[in-house]
Amino acid sequence: MSDVLPLRAILYQLLFIVLAIAVESLVLQKYLLIGRKSSIQYASTANLLSTVIGWFVFFVSEPWLPQPWQQQLTNYIFFDEPSNPPMLVGLAFLTFLGTFIVKVQSLNWLDLILEGKQPTTIEVRDRTKFQGRNAQRQPFSNVPSRALAVLLANAASFSAITLIIAIRTFSEPPVTF
Repeated sequence: MSDVLPLRAILYQLLFIVLAIAVESLVLQKYLLIGRKSSIQYASTANLLSTVIGWFVFFVSEPWLPQPWQQQLTNYIFFDEPSNPPMLVGLAFLTFLGTFIVKVQSLNWLDLILEGKQPTTIEVRDRTKFQGRNAQRQPFSNVPSRALAVLLANAASFSAITLIIAIRTFSEPPVTF
């Protein structure tokens, strides 16, 4: 059964989605000044949508790739056998940009779906309540940039995922045939 269904890839995908939702919700909560529940909802919706679109793009574009790239990419994703690290770094960068665009658009779509409510007005918390004199020295304006917040959240989640992949790569013994 494990030869047919890539259980390891599925479990790692679930781990990465949960990790990304946790990290991104914290960043969105901090920079967009929204409540915990709203930040988790936005992060989970954006990550699930970007994951579905990412797999769709993979399965649509994979047949169009040159044969060596197809084999290398498929071996890495489904069999955990990296053979071309520069190609993987390039694909990781393209994935980062693609997920950033999808996540920014998903927040805009969520606003349209939720009757035009702005995420900065949902469960707004008062940041100046316990900050005293530091309240006047905030580096960002009162209306934060959503694109910047999503970029920081995406960068934080990609960094955490990269750390997990690096730990996994360097802690496992090499595979011998």
